[in-house]
Amino acid sequence: MESNRVNVFLNGDLNKKCEVTVHGHMTLSELVSDCKEKLDVDSHTKCKLFDSGGGELSDDDLDYLNPDEPLFLSRGEEFSKDSSILVYEPIKQLGEGGFGSVWLYEHKINKNLAALKFVPLDSLISADDVNRVYAEIGVLRGLRHPNIVQLYDAFPLRDKICFVMEYCGGGEMQQYLEEHGPISEDELYHIGCQMVEAIKYCHDMKIIHRDLKLENILFSNDSKTQIKIVDFGIAGMFAGAHSERSDAGSLLYIAPEVLTKEDNRANPVLDIWSIGCMFYYLLSGVHPFEYETQEEIIRKIVNCEYQPLPNTVSRPWHKLIRGILRRNPRRRWGSLRIIEHLYKYRFERDASLSPESEEERSPAINEPGKKSARPGKVLKVTAKPMEQGLHNKKIETHSPRKKDVRKNSKK
Repeated sequence: MESNRVNVFLNGDLNKKCEVTVHGHMTLSELVSDCKEKLDVDSHTKCKLFDSGGGELSDDDLDYLNPDEPLFLSRGEEFSKDSSILVYEPIKQLGEGGFGSVWLYEHKINKNLAALKFVPLDSLISADDVNRVYAEIGVLRGLRHPNIVQLYDAFPLRDKICFVMEYCGGGEMQQYLEEHGPISEDELYHIGCQMVEAIKYCHDMKIIHRDLKLENILFSNDSKTQIKIVDFGIAGMFAGAHSERSDAGSLLYIAPEVLTKEDNRANPVLDIWSIGCMFYYLLSGVHPFEYETQEEIIRKIVNCEYQPLPNTVSRPWHKLIRGILRRNPRRRWGSLRIIEHLYKYRFERDASLSPESEEERSPAINEPGKKSARPGKVLKVTAKPMEQGLHNKKIETHSPRKKDVRKNSKK
């Protein structure tokens, strides 16, 4: 191991710190003695060293120390949970909601910016709430993709849980659309490829997001060219017939089979449906199934009733939306086919469209045992199963009414 300079703080007191050199063949006992001398701690005091997450160090850990991560010297007491947060300097609040608050912080040592999300412990009312928080931590720790927000650390404080995450300075896509109007098709090809590739990566890792929506798509920075997917709080694991079940989600983006109780297992097709809803909004400025009442929204989704895209939108997007927004999940396009379609027409705008089947031209899919619909007609599917049990479901029923971004596009 090569020599590294590491910052060491006195546990619970960041006003006392020192810098030590960790070199090859150094023992933990030697490192502790060096820290005690520099921090003016009695040499006879039995001390421990902790990393920033509260893990006690051993001799084996010295080979893997990160010079950007501080250590904490304890004089025998347990690790102070507040020590982890003290290495960050608050700058400003970024947002607040039912989940807690998000703040922009700067790391005092390496000066990197990070977004810290604080989830109050008293907001975790049920066991499901607790499981959701720790499930999100578990999922994000295992994901490494340029279009998925990175979790740097997570640790408990006295009255809250803190997520230390990659800072996305470009803000929410939803907010950007409300302020600046719709993005161009050129931009959407670029952003759409990032979005679908990130979700394909999740699916390859057997992770289903389950809550894809424009509010959970952030821009990495002010250039608005790179997106990051966030909020894996209700993500589920895909395991075929044994996949996790849940009715949770945001209503405008929930697939029809969940609303009709046909199948609420974690499955890639759920995220594909949500992607179709986002693409539709980005192309038209309105949600495909938005209506005044929750009951009407549910009816439109389960019947797959939506207005065709405006004629001003180029034909490849029409075909893409028809391929994704299909009531029968077995007939929805998969992520690979969507990616191939996006890349083909991003770089070959004049490429001819392949012939479409009658099935692709109809918003609804004929299913076994059901009467066939005439071309252009929509099969009617009852929404009663979902409506009858709605009060028991953890569903975000309404986002605040959004402005029609088509009316706000800048000239």
